[in-house]
Amino acid sequence: MSVQVSTDSGQNHLQISTDQAVFPRRVQMYLSKISTYDKESNTFSIPLKDNNVNEIYKTLIEVFEKRLHQEISFSDSASSLLKDAQAEERAFHNFSLKALRIRNNDNVAPELNSFIATLHEKPFIRMLKPYQLLAAYHLAYSQNACNFSVPGSGKTSTVLAAYTYLNLIHDSQKHIDQLVVVGPLSSFLSWKSDFKECFGQSPSVLEISGKTSNTVVEETLNVSKPTIDYTIISYGSLAKHKDQLISFLRRNRTMIVLDEAHRIKNTDGGIQSQAALSLAPYAKSRVVLTGTPAPNTYADLYNLYSFIWPDHEILGFKPIQLKNLSRNPRDQRIPQLIKNAEPFFIRIKKDDLNLPKATFNAPTELPMAPLQQQIYDSIAEIAVQKIQNNELQSAVKRAATIRMRQAASNPNLLNTSLKEYYTSCNEDDEEPEESIDTDADIVFEDDLQALIQSYNSREIPNKFKYAETLAQNIVAQNEKLLIWCEFTGTCDELSRYFEQRGIATRIIYGNTERTNRDTIVEHFQNPEDSSFRVLIANPHAVGESISLHKGCHNALYLEQDFNAGSYMQSKDRIHRVGLEANQHTNYFYAQSQNTIDQTIYSRLIEKEKKMLHFLDTHEIPLIEENKDFSDDTTDDFKAIIRDYYANANRL
Repeated sequence: MSVQVSTDSGQNHLQISTDQAVFPRRVQMYLSKISTYDKESNTFSIPLKDNNVNEIYKTLIEVFEKRLHQEISFSDSASSLLKDAQAEERAFHNFSLKALRIRNNDNVAPELNSFIATLHEKPFIRMLKPYQLLAAYHLAYSQNACNFSVPGSGKTSTVLAAYTYLNLIHDSQKHIDQLVVVGPLSSFLSWKSDFKECFGQSPSVLEISGKTSNTVVEETLNVSKPTIDYTIISYGSLAKHKDQLISFLRRNRTMIVLDEAHRIKNTDGGIQSQAALSLAPYAKSRVVLTGTPAPNTYADLYNLYSFIWPDHEILGFKPIQLKNLSRNPRDQRIPQLIKNAEPFFIRIKKDDLNLPKATFNAPTELPMAPLQQQIYDSIAEIAVQKIQNNELQSAVKRAATIRMRQAASNPNLLNTSLKEYYTSCNEDDEEPEESIDTDADIVFEDDLQALIQSYNSREIPNKFKYAETLAQNIVAQNEKLLIWCEFTGTCDELSRYFEQRGIATRIIYGNTERTNRDTIVEHFQNPEDSSFRVLIANPHAVGESISLHKGCHNALYLEQDFNAGSYMQSKDRIHRVGLEANQHTNYFYAQSQNTIDQTIYSRLIEKEKKMLHFLDTHEIPLIEENKDFSDDTTDDFKAIIRDYYANANRL
């Protein structure tokens, strides 16, 4: 298809024609908002106004060149009218090519060395890895970029290096004088501790969360020249303080960073997503950070790129098209999507970190004590009947799965309602995660209910005893232990059990006050601090943004679910950049014998292996198959049924 753009006799309209008999229907759809289509002449007519020439030109380039890969020929009169827009587009094209060259480390050593020299004019004392310096230079050059590197690769320090550079170049249009970070509450401490690592002193920070008074925000942000080092605000507080932040961005040359930015991927009007996107046009520099592996569809990229370049359709595809792309990994348009996205993202893979190899100990399978065995057998029989019933909804099957997991770990958990499953897993001002339908719960018969109610006074789970022995051994070696528990009830009970046996512990889950959480992490991170050596944590609350690798090198998985993403994130809390080359990291797994524990573990390993392959072989590994990565799926349910009957046959 050949596309010609000309003007009418009065030069009041652009005329778009083609050598085909009729324009494709999708072209008619793309241009319907800005033009009138004449079927008889097969021509689009676009009215010209003083302020819409640039927008029209961008639309034509996006529709015909980026989406349809068709070259446009402009008449002399059309070129004359569009010359400024064409020049701007050419300049941005060249700018993108340079960003891509930096991203690929293509003959940029002299420029990179100059960046590093400027960076150290200010006391930026942290020694960054070569890949961190390249990522920082890429961000400083482009000003608007995504960093999709794996958790534990040092993205925070990379951003602080780029910000430092942009803050130092006073005579440039790129100069930045303020920093605003948007992140989950769990990220607040990391930004403060990384700042201290980079500059040798603790920062002065305005922290905005659900409990921050409006007066404090107003008094700090409304001054002509803020004296704080930076502002950090939780995603849950964005909507409330959006107008104040926009006013601040208008008055200051600001870099705004979205940490754990997958939280704004909702393209259907999510409150947090819309609040974040509304800030983008007023920032001088925009940064997206997310190391969460493999979201479900390419549509998850849409808001991220809309945020960093609100005035450019970088991806060249709308959300519905991106979702369609994700359904077919062999779609011929995917390479074009990657090519469009490449100039403005950097991604460091796990192998690039060159970390010392971790030790993954074989799971310890523990026989259950008599009462727990009796309860588990009864729960498992009921649960499997529901899971294999094809007429029941997935919510019912998932509820049954949770009850099996609770019985295999700590039957006292069965005394609580399913509503409490996620009670303490969410941040206190975040949009809630999906919860369980309480109507889907298992109904216990009276005899079984009586056993469950009496369990806590009659028996101690063997998992608790194993955890105690492991903790005593590790503490005796003057080391620390991180224990992951899926259920907050287990966190509380295990902590009490340990304290009764003289093992000092702390707990972090969703309901842990942030100030207490920060204090706990700071003490646990300090190798010299021995006030407590065992931290019990919930991966839904601590799985991202928190570093624990300096003080702890041992992790025990006491409970697990089918979410491979959460599992991989949790492992990275103690295995990340900053470890000494000879440092050993150890992972331990406690499982109740012949239970759902083995099914979950084998499915996690299978999912992780599959996802690591995708992560290593795809530039942006976002495909529909990844739904299996985090959700309880049909394959998980089938595995539960298969293993249940295999165990029954063995017994």
